[in-house]
Amino acid sequence: MLLLLYVVAASAQKYDVKCLRGDSVAVYDVVETIRSENTYYSKGEKLMFYLHDGEQVEAVDKFYDKGVIDTGGSIGYAVILRDGKKYCTLSENLVFSKDNPEGVEDKVLTKSDELAHTIQGRIFYSIIPYIIIALLFLGVMVLNILAMRSNKIRSMAVIAIPVCIMLGTLIEIWAYSVLGSDCFWWCDKNRYGFFGSLLRIIPFGLIVFYQVMSIKFYEPVILGEAFDGDVQDGISVKPALISMLAAFPVLIASALICEFLGLGGWVETLLILVSFLLALGIGVFLSLKRNIELMKSKKWGLLLTLFTIVYILGCIVAVWGLIIVIFKLIIQILIIGGIICFILYAMPAPSSGGGGGGTTYRTVYYDEDNKAHDSAYACDKANEEIAKREAGKHN
Repeated sequence: MLLLLYVVAASAQKYDVKCLRGDSVAVYDVVETIRSENTYYSKGEKLMFYLHDGEQVEAVDKFYDKGVIDTGGSIGYAVILRDGKKYCTLSENLVFSKDNPEGVEDKVLTKSDELAHTIQGRIFYSIIPYIIIALLFLGVMVLNILAMRSNKIRSMAVIAIPVCIMLGTLIEIWAYSVLGSDCFWWCDKNRYGFFGSLLRIIPFGLIVFYQVMSIKFYEPVILGEAFDGDVQDGISVKPALISMLAAFPVLIASALICEFLGLGGWVETLLILVSFLLALGIGVFLSLKRNIELMKSKKWGLLLTLFTIVYILGCIVAVWGLIIVIFKLIIQILIIGGIICFILYAMPAPSSGGGGGGTTYRTVYYDEDNKAHDSAYACDKANEEIAKREAGKHN
């Protein structure tokens, strides 16, 4: 695939190989192009060799690949030297070596590359946290089913289900706060290709769906047999959700209004803060009030509302991540589908031969002048020319 790349030049520096996943990293050939005295690189398709943990390499440049039909994100590559030749490898698997002379600055690695090798980065660039999240929600599903069949399990599930949901949600929020949208690396098309990403998105989508619905499945467990499924009688989520979604737009709008009115200093800060807290607080207060009435206890109503807030934040992160990874795939599907449709529409219909006499059949398309064409596309173009010709006569 053709890659469009942007390059930032750097002097040769030493880097130690520290693989994020596994114990080796692939090294590819690199294509070097010089345009208007600027050097550009692109990753070649040929796998040259592997680097292993603990090896040391010299890096001379870095570049970011972004495929023609890529829709977001870019993967950083380091241009390395080996036996006088240039190659490229993922920069996320390199760390700036302590063997570099004093005063030499790292000009190859990004903040994202450096973050990947911190304790938090190593945690969330491994698959373990995401397996834990999946297992927690699987546990919630099992508890929901069992709680409806046994009162003993139900009494335990009343506490266990929100604990599992909150733990899974907090891990999601933690991962997103550390890596941002990169926390969905495990279903990234740039890393695993179209079909590899699709196979990961399907279970991801199912988990997100269950996460969003989990609070509705929890209602019969906490409210018991008296709950008849009426939304008005269930856990209050909607007011808090609306407030949390509206809070940041209100924050931005308040800042713009203050700028327009020429307000500044502590007055601007106070107005923005008050607007944000009001937008956030109104819905949360309404949910708290309704949950207290539902539980007939201030303590349980407050705990239920706190659980609801964490639940909403987790759903926002999970749904946002799902939208990102699906959007990347949808754009590629649309482009590929468009190319296929164009080929099927523009190419002549294939001939087919019968068994007796060798007779050949083909589809013929006739334009407005009753002239034959081999494809619908050619026929349409001819009709366009005929229409222009007729229009010229009338003029």
